[in-house]
Amino acid sequence: MRQRATRIRTAVAAAMLAVAAALWAQPASDPRSLRLMGMALEGPVDSLQLRLKAGGFSEWGASDDGEDYYFRGNYYGIRAKLLVSTDPKTRLVASAYVTVGPYRTKEMLERNLQYFQRKLTQEHGTMAQRDGAWVCLADQGSVKLSVADNGNGSHDIRVLYVPMGAFYKDAAGMGLRGTVQEVVTENAVAEEQFMHFAENGQLENPDMTDRQYDEYGYLRRARMTEQEGHTDVEYEYDSQYRLVRRTLTNQTAAVRYVNEYTWSAQGELAAQNQKVFEKDECVIVINMHNNYLTRDEQGNWTSNQLTLSYWEKGTQSQQTTVLQKRTIAYWE
Repeated sequence: MRQRATRIRTAVAAAMLAVAAALWAQPASDPRSLRLMGMALEGPVDSLQLRLKAGGFSEWGASDDGEDYYFRGNYYGIRAKLLVSTDPKTRLVASAYVTVGPYRTKEMLERNLQYFQRKLTQEHGTMAQRDGAWVCLADQGSVKLSVADNGNGSHDIRVLYVPMGAFYKDAAGMGLRGTVQEVVTENAVAEEQFMHFAENGQLENPDMTDRQYDEYGYLRRARMTEQEGHTDVEYEYDSQYRLVRRTLTNQTAAVRYVNEYTWSAQGELAAQNQKVFEKDECVIVINMHNNYLTRDEQGNWTSNQLTLSYWEKGTQSQQTTVLQKRTIAYWE
């Protein structure tokens, strides 16, 4: 009985390495991405093209090398041009450049400049004035508002968007914040003791194959290699892309794991509920509640008092408290 419990707990911990997106209806944008008028400004350029067209922009050309794409549309209700640049290797969005104008009168220029300052502050937060421009820096990227002198008595208003967060949200789906590179956990429960993330945000795990990401960089489905066959993993998120359910199914072993997650108002993982089914019969229930004690500068917990309740078919329920500590390294 003890060996079976150990085997099942090991499988649960291994499968919890992935992070994913909703399987059903998805929100219009990802709250963890840099946004242009509510539209996620990241990911494959073809996905962004569809979002821009749905937002009223029309495409009117591209550079010969296929790295830059040109659009026209209404930017906060005012006609504008939009240049989207991509990374030549990954084809992921690298930046977006909005140009509004030209303005030939100071009055019209200042009026619309104040208008865009107000709109950008509402969407991205406080903008600081630096070197004659207005800049907002956030975890997801930067937004810079400036005025360009065209040299003929007219001026343009320009807004530069540069996404800086990792596109793949494997770490974010685990509740981690920032560009996480490595996590080492002492007394790890329902997770790996050591996890490493690539600079693009993907969890490095050779046992996880057939990954299917959505347009916002969340893994929708994956497959885990096992000693007995394989385990298919599927995920469900709420409208804020917080993980609410993870289902793992191993058809060969006739075992199914259902993991449900509860989040606090501060966006932290408050509790987990895990159930293990063998041939549709529930044989193990694990309830875990977190009490975070310390956090680092990114807001990720570094020590946690985990209260755990464990029940296995044919045994009495057991409760225990585990003190966890972890060290987190970040990409620069």
